[in-house]
Amino acid sequence: MTQSFNCIPTGIGSLPTVDADKAAGLSLQYLTEAPIWPQLPQRDFREHMDGQYSESLPGLRLDSAKKRFYFDTSKDLTPELEKFFGRYIEKDYNFFRISEEYAAGFYAFLRAIRKGLPAGTRFLKGHITGPLTAGISFKDETGKDIIHNEVLFDAVVKGLAMKAAWQLEQLKPFNKPVIIFIDEPAMESLGSAFSAVSSEVVADKLNEIIDMIHELGGIAGIHCCGNADWPMLFNTRIDIINFDAFGYMDKVMLYPEDIRKFLGRGGALAWGVVPAGAYTGNETADMLLSKLEAGMKRLESQGIARGTILRQCLITPSCGLGSLTPDKAEAILKLLREVSDRMQRFI
Repeated sequence: MTQSFNCIPTGIGSLPTVDADKAAGLSLQYLTEAPIWPQLPQRDFREHMDGQYSESLPGLRLDSAKKRFYFDTSKDLTPELEKFFGRYIEKDYNFFRISEEYAAGFYAFLRAIRKGLPAGTRFLKGHITGPLTAGISFKDETGKDIIHNEVLFDAVVKGLAMKAAWQLEQLKPFNKPVIIFIDEPAMESLGSAFSAVSSEVVADKLNEIIDMIHELGGIAGIHCCGNADWPMLFNTRIDIINFDAFGYMDKVMLYPEDIRKFLGRGGALAWGVVPAGAYTGNETADMLLSKLEAGMKRLESQGIARGTILRQCLITPSCGLGSLTPDKAEAILKLLREVSDRMQRFI
């Protein structure tokens, strides 16, 4: 079913504050229509995107002293693998829960919305790390990317799918459609000489996660903050594609036919037009609206109706805000809110 997003704002995931309740409050204040639970990488290294979804993975070890995770393949992992895949087959979502030590923002978000959702809330948004990014972030004890270990990479993908499923189960009682973004910053390396796997393998792994999200009634999105194999992504079963419209607009617009088909089947574009890492403080809503207008006109020139573009549109920052200062992150959220509000007047 085609969703009418109508240029509402949402976030990518991370915020820089270490106060989980404050971070949840910022999300609900500025991202009213589609608030996110905030990832807080500056609070604890376990909230970095490589470790946040690592609990329950077979063979994964936590080295607190070095603040890192790694797979120990030197031991017999058969018992752990059997337990893991058994719980996966049984759809034991609670086995794959994310604890508060790994996601304080998720629990703060739940506490906040149990008191009542803001007027105008239409969606709730969660997130997981994507299979490619996780596959090359996790290493074994020798430093080799776990993406090259077929069994453990399969476990990583299934673990991510179940982390998404667990979030959907937790957010279901609030009776709003739930969006789960698959965050894939490593997608920029796909297709290069440094790529660990093929586009076909990544598409299959993405679709495995997307299918799990759909099975539980969720909306699946993907976030890529650099360039990517856009035709491959448009041809997965993804519902929302979030791209850096501030820095990579021209790259995405090279594929109007893929975009046309994607929108035609009900997909939505999340335009990351408000800069995150590239933010200087000199950006204005007028400047960013002009950027959006230029991109949308390019799609219109290819025969895509303006109404379709606006209806199947979300507005976001270009990337997560977790590495910035709190003041800068809030300034970006304010700018995002203004851009979205002004875009919504055209609906």
